[in-house]
Amino acid sequence: MMRLVILMTIPYCIHFSVSSGSELSVIQYPQDINVSLDSTVLILCEFDYPAKTTVDTEVYWRKGPDCNQPGLKPSPGISHFQKSQVQITKETTKRFSILKLNNVQLDDSNMYFCDVTLTDPPPPQNKCGKGTKLTVHGPTCHDSRSDKNIWMWLLLLGYSISATMIIIGFLIHQCCKKFRINSRTTDGSTTLPSEWTYDKPARTVNNGFNQEYEDMTLIRSFTHNGHTMK
Repeated sequence: MMRLVILMTIPYCIHFSVSSGSELSVIQYPQDINVSLDSTVLILCEFDYPAKTTVDTEVYWRKGPDCNQPGLKPSPGISHFQKSQVQITKETTKRFSILKLNNVQLDDSNMYFCDVTLTDPPPPQNKCGKGTKLTVHGPTCHDSRSDKNIWMWLLLLGYSISATMIIIGFLIHQCCKKFRINSRTTDGSTTLPSEWTYDKPARTVNNGFNQEYEDMTLIRSFTHNGHTMK
């Protein structure tokens, strides 16, 4: 009876050693990703098994709360109408896979799991990674308030500049108007020599020419009367 227990124990130990020798390990990182809209995200999955020979491996990327979700499929091609793009790179011989998400949107925020299955040699083994949490951030209220404050300050600055220019223009106009009025007043109070007026007739200037004229007149009058001057 004692030998029967030993015989039953030996196969159990042998089975344990075989399963531990082909145990599959899956590691994916980073664990948390926080990005903004339209960013590019890379998630790496590394899997390993102690077997020296290459085995048939299937790798799936799943989006959802757990690893029981449908596998993601790569996008068929670049489309201007399709914002988010899914690209999957698999290198089973090198034992890694990369999930690449281009132009992520808000609805891309979720958990992403790397699911690896060894199909051959049997028995099949399956293991899922611990998951990567992706969070996509949109415009925050703080950013929108900052933008509003910037626009408000720009409007106030423009208004101040416009008001200052209007005031300066008004002052220049008033100065020019006052200068023109003063110029007209000064011109009106100053008269030209041609505009001078006299209350009394001008006196005859007794210069040499007038005196000579009077002397010649007197001489002619004496000659005409028959008087001669000596």
